[in-house]
Amino acid sequence: MISVSPPLRGDWKAANTPGDRIPSHGTHQFGQTYAYDFVRFKSVNHKDSFHTKSQLSYWMAQVTLPDCHGWGEPIFSPIDGVVREVVNFVKERERLHLLSDLGLAIYNGLFYSFEKDEVHKIGGNYLIIEGAECCAWIAHAKTGSIVPKVGDVVKAGDVVAELGHSGNSTAPHLHFQLMDRLDVRTAKGIPCCFNSYDVLSDGHWCTVINGIPKSDQTIRFNVT
Repeated sequence: MISVSPPLRGDWKAANTPGDRIPSHGTHQFGQTYAYDFVRFKSVNHKDSFHTKSQLSYWMAQVTLPDCHGWGEPIFSPIDGVVREVVNFVKERERLHLLSDLGLAIYNGLFYSFEKDEVHKIGGNYLIIEGAECCAWIAHAKTGSIVPKVGDVVKAGDVVAELGHSGNSTAPHLHFQLMDRLDVRTAKGIPCCFNSYDVLSDGHWCTVINGIPKSDQTIRFNVT
């Protein structure tokens, strides 16, 4: 298992994580065996929500990207490496609605073409970083937010993008995974943990070293 630097800062929950099940996304396709999805939730009317408005507003498609807690948050490189692939042009859906977002994901899944190399329809705006031991895929970034260009060298902790809602996404979130090669279409996932983070337990923050977050935990990524 490879231990990496946290790709985010602040408080998050892992909506999908190998800490709950493997494969974490229900499939080994696209190297997702050990992938993570991180979403920022806050309490609204005593319920966790990824946006600031009411649930009724959400179902009426009145929640927009600026209403979402995690949208636009900086994403940090989890490893040292060279940027090998960048897609930065995929438009985000300004208004969020579960049915329309799920419908798009199902459509993309049904009509995805391996021959046309349409990874961006699944991953949205993304970048792939090639490190010494693995490749890191960071997906669903905000349109135009990816900072490095192909060939740039990045260090763990460098800001590389902003969190977005592009591609197959039902809420602004970070999809992050390690894989054994650059080609997402044929890649195999590599197990991954985070070198340091805190977990909220009984009102107190407890530090975890080289751990794998679970979906029922509120975690806090700090600078390491």
